[in-house]
Amino acid sequence: MDKTYIKIKGKWHYLYRVIDADGLTLDIWLRKKRDMQAAYAFLKRLREQFGEPKVLVTDKALSIGSAFKKLQKNGLYPQTEHRTVKYLNNLIEQDHRPVKRRNKFYQILRTVSTTIKGMETIRGIYKKSRKVETLFGFSICLEIKILLGIPA
Repeated sequence: MDKTYIKIKGKWHYLYRVIDADGLTLDIWLRKKRDMQAAYAFLKRLREQFGEPKVLVTDKALSIGSAFKKLQKNGLYPQTEHRTVKYLNNLIEQDHRPVKRRNKFYQILRTVSTTIKGMETIRGIYKKSRKVETLFGFSICLEIKILLGIPA
């Protein structure tokens, strides 16, 4: 889990992202503030969607650490190990690049989250296909047709 910042209409907003061990994005959440309350709500939401992970890797952000401790105190992450080793979250740090590259195009707050989710979906399809097939066997159109249930 990590957070990054993006500018929307000249103001900084914070994008919380979670990826799994394979580098596939599990969830994103866009917030105006980067505080313990936002991290707490995102971690709680993740547990409801995906259950309790064995290990949670984050950076040393105080907001995320205190939110995780509060959730453990409330009994929500009793078996999860929280790791904050400097280089363990390199995978997600590098995964922020495509989102931040398009930073200048974000203008309307309510559509940014949907746009980023769409980008993450396409990137997820690409990442999965790269692991299963060669690059030359990948077709975005075919993958989208399969997802939508349209005969190829």
